[in-house]
Amino acid sequence: MRTSRLISVLAAAVIAVLAAPGAAHAATISQPFAANSGDACRYGTTAGTLNWHFGATSPLPGLGVDVKGTLTDHPQPIDPVTTCRDDGYYSTVTFVAYAGSVEVDRQSRSANNTTTSFTFALGGSATTSTVNRVVVQVCRSPLVTLPPSYCGAAVVYNPPPIA
Repeated sequence: MRTSRLISVLAAAVIAVLAAPGAAHAATISQPFAANSGDACRYGTTAGTLNWHFGATSPLPGLGVDVKGTLTDHPQPIDPVTTCRDDGYYSTVTFVAYAGSVEVDRQSRSANNTTTSFTFALGGSATTSTVNRVVVQVCRSPLVTLPPSYCGAAVVYNPPPIA
């Protein structure tokens, strides 16, 4: 009798474990990004992917963003068209992560007449601040003289909707 009771209790426990939903996993959603320096020749351009991380129990808040992409400073290779020659400037892309109106992280990468690849993480974690938008901007600065520098329009990326 005791053995059959023990077997039925164990069987019920196994069924309960197998029927229960698995542990919740954090979600990651990819979103393409792009920005440029705003000039006619498109001397500075960036493009890539923002990978937004979301919590295991809810799609909100965003726990951080992994950034992967490239920054190209034109001409690469040297443009054969004389209207867009090397202008003596280099390009810098800046990524700024925000939690509400507070800046929580910032990363930048630079290139001069080349294409540079980058991969890095922005923002919070489950124990720190969250990220609810990333601002991407490409600026150009002279190599040998003091500024003036110039920048293209800042592009704002909000987390993509969760399906």
